Amino acid sequence: MKKLFPFLVALLFVPAISNAQIYVTGGISAFGGDAFKNLGRNNQQQQAQAAAEVSAGFNAGLKYKYKLPIPLFGVNAVGHFNYATGKSQVNNVPNLPPGVKFPETNITALMYGIGVEVIPIGFLPIIDPYVSLDYTLNSVTQKRDAVTIQNFTIPGRESSVSGSGLGIGIGTGIKLPVIPIVFDVEVKYRMLGNSQNVVLANLGAGLSF
Repeated sequence: MKKLFPFLVALLFVPAISNAQIYVTGGISAFGGDAFKNLGRNNQQQQAQAAAEVSAGFNAGLKYKYKLPIPLFGVNAVGHFNYATGKSQVNNVPNLPPGVKFPETNITALMYGIGVEVIPIGFLPIIDPYVSLDYTLNSVTQKRDAVTIQNFTIPGRESSVSGSGLGIGIGTGIKLPVIPIVFDVEVKYRMLGNSQNVVLANLGAGLSF
């Protein structure tokens, strides 16, 4: 399937660029799931990893979409590329001295894929609310620094995993009548694979052709 993915992405860009919209996007991201349980296996860390708290990070990317010639209701074909970051802070490692915190785990995720946006019938001319569904290939890297506590060193760890998953979300497109700039606001829940997931809240701005 992954070998076919570049071909599927290429098909997305075959139609004429007329009626296409290209966005630069940015927003916040929050990772979750079981992403952190297997990062540490020293002493009692493995149990502590399950209680990791994940703070919000940031994401940025590109989005390309065009309207498919389907009668009665609007459907956008969408291609997207996102780079997201986040941090995990384990909060209950046993026997830590007072005031000592376990090192944060830095997370980065690269996501690219294709999907569709289904637009309801008969909405306002400048606003296009939609429900989105996509399929994404993902590469996730997690890195934690080493830490020394009372002459005992817990080694650092870096791991990378790749996978694929579905995403579902809601959003709206906004096209102002007097300028060629279009806006896109979206919240999406995306499964990264390997028992991981991320919530992305994005604001995009771009050009309409």
